[in-house]
Amino acid sequence: MLSQARSIVVIAPDLGLRQSLTFALEVEGYRVEAHESWRKSNVVLGPTLCMIIDDQVLRSSSDTLQRLRQSGQAVILLTDGMSPPIEGELGRVLSLAKPFNGADLLGLVKNLALTA
Repeated sequence: MLSQARSIVVIAPDLGLRQSLTFALEVEGYRVEAHESWRKSNVVLGPTLCMIIDDQVLRSSSDTLQRLRQSGQAVILLTDGMSPPIEGELGRVLSLAKPFNGADLLGLVKNLALTA
């Protein structure tokens, strides 16, 4: 069984993005829980390495942003580079602009694992 430190929650509305992220992370040995939206996921914020969230999810629901603030979870925020920044509102967050390559994402995840 993988430790909670190897668990990652992915929330992204785009199915292709969710599948790509899940595949790339599972190949590296992470356990991934992927969801289309915060509400559909019934995410219970337990001990995880991080959450990878498409910024569209945060913009679609103000309660999602509030829950993330309260959670203290490390977040990798996937941004489109066009929307106004919200990173400062979350606390512990790393940004990755879309489109990105897998190596960039894995580098951020591995850095979080080292500091966890």
